[in-house]
Amino acid sequence: MRQTASGPHAHTPAPADTPATLSTAEFAALNHVKPHSVRQRLCQTASFYGVRPLKMANRRLLWPALLVTADGPIAASQEGAHHA
Repeated sequence: MRQTASGPHAHTPAPADTPATLSTAEFAALNHVKPHSVRQRLCQTASFYGVRPLKMANRRLLWPALLVTADGPIAASQEGAHHA
């Protein structure tokens, strides 16, 4: 059975000031879920609770630094975060 997104989570675009820079694994870690859960939800509903990734030409997905909450996505604080 395919689920459809509705309500406040129905394909909420990322805020314009939140660039899509995270890999699926980084986005999943930020939201305390497994990367497979993010990919599965994306395949089923075309978003992860309203957050859509940027699809690159090489088929990679880049996600915005957003936390998914019951009230909708909110920008995550990146203070102290260092990428290798």
